[in-house]
Amino acid sequence: MNTPPEPELREAMRRLSEVAGPADLADAALRGAKGMRRRRALVTAVAAVTATAALAVPFAMRGTAPASSPGLTLPVGAAASPASLGECRNAPMVNPSTKEVAQEHWPEYVRTVLRLLPDRDDYVVQNTYDVCNWGEPGASNAYTVINLGHLREHGHLTVNLYVYETAAWVPQSCADLTASAGAAQDLAVLFCEEGVGAAPLLYGTAYSNTTVTVGAVYPDHRAVVMERNGVEAVPVIDVDDLKTVVADQELLSLVPTAANPLPTPSANVPEVKATTAPKS
Repeated sequence: MNTPPEPELREAMRRLSEVAGPADLADAALRGAKGMRRRRALVTAVAAVTATAALAVPFAMRGTAPASSPGLTLPVGAAASPASLGECRNAPMVNPSTKEVAQEHWPEYVRTVLRLLPDRDDYVVQNTYDVCNWGEPGASNAYTVINLGHLREHGHLTVNLYVYETAAWVPQSCADLTASAGAAQDLAVLFCEEGVGAAPLLYGTAYSNTTVTVGAVYPDHRAVVMERNGVEAVPVIDVDDLKTVVADQELLSLVPTAANPLPTPSANVPEVKATTAPKS
């Protein structure tokens, strides 16, 4: 297979993060199949340039997981999350033609993230789903796109929660992150702090001067990862703001724990034709 160069892969990932959620189950299957191809291409590209290192390219992705699975429990404080994690359902838009989710449909973790971020009046939740099981290996278990302005005047943020992360793009150590940065074009490490005891590994990267990724990876395999996308010389949301969010214990308490990697029942579903046209 001819692997596309990394800038093209990264642009594909960015486009994937920006689209609204599927309108029905057929669209969900279509998005899942396409997402798997993009992720496989990304992992192949990373493996091709670093055959000797266990790499972790921190590209935030979407996905999900089930709390009714063996070994999965909801922690204290997760009452707002589903009692049983199943298929992922995007929160409804305010209307069919507007990429915005009304506040009454925000999951509790989204409310928590917005409380932790600097006070602003231009946050727009474009699309979101609560903790669930998308059924794709390495995919996040909850995902949200938050625009900074209705027209993304100041860029946008993504939020990813992992119940038991196995993603190749989420590092397990600072050594993994350093190896990734050395192998991937235009990827720079901003900081990395190894976790001690119950404290998380905290890391930050910058990609091609347009995307900053900040994450917290915990010893029990839970992880919180955020991206800031935009090209402003002085961003309205800085790295320290993102670091405050991903390391917050209240936010972590909304992520279920799992003793083992979650099942991926839909990882190999065939691609189907969408039954509804995409909405802009």
